[in-house]
Amino acid sequence: MQKIYKLFLLIIFLGVISLFVKGYLYKSEIEDNKRETICKFVYCKKAPKTTRSYFKYYVSNKSYSNSYGNCPENCEEKINKFYIMNYSKIDPNKILVDFSKEIKDTVKILNAGFYSKDLK
Repeated sequence: MQKIYKLFLLIIFLGVISLFVKGYLYKSEIEDNKRETICKFVYCKKAPKTTRSYFKYYVSNKSYSNSYGNCPENCEEKINKFYIMNYSKIDPNKILVDFSKEIKDTVKILNAGFYSKDLK
C-alpha cells in the first residue's frame, strides 16, 4: 500500500513539474521569437471554478481566434476592446495579451488587419 502511495505522489509531483516547464517553454518561445500586434478581446467563457479569455487577431493577413489565460477583472467592460498582444513568429497561436495596454487609435487598429465593422 505504501508503494502505491509513493508512486501516486511521484506522478502528481512530475505532473506539476511538467506544467511549470510547459508554461516556461511557452513564454520563452514567445520571448525569443516575439512579434507584436493588436488583438480584440471578444469573449470570456466562465466555468464553475475558472474563466478563459478569447481573442481575435490578424497575422500576415490571416485571421486567428484563440484563447489565452483567465479573464481579467471587470472583463465585461473590456470585451470588444483592443489590446497589445505578443505572439511567437514560429507559432502565431502562442500569445500573451497585455490588458494594461488598451489601443484606441482607429488607424492602428485598422492597420493591424481589422475592418471598420470590428470597431463596433
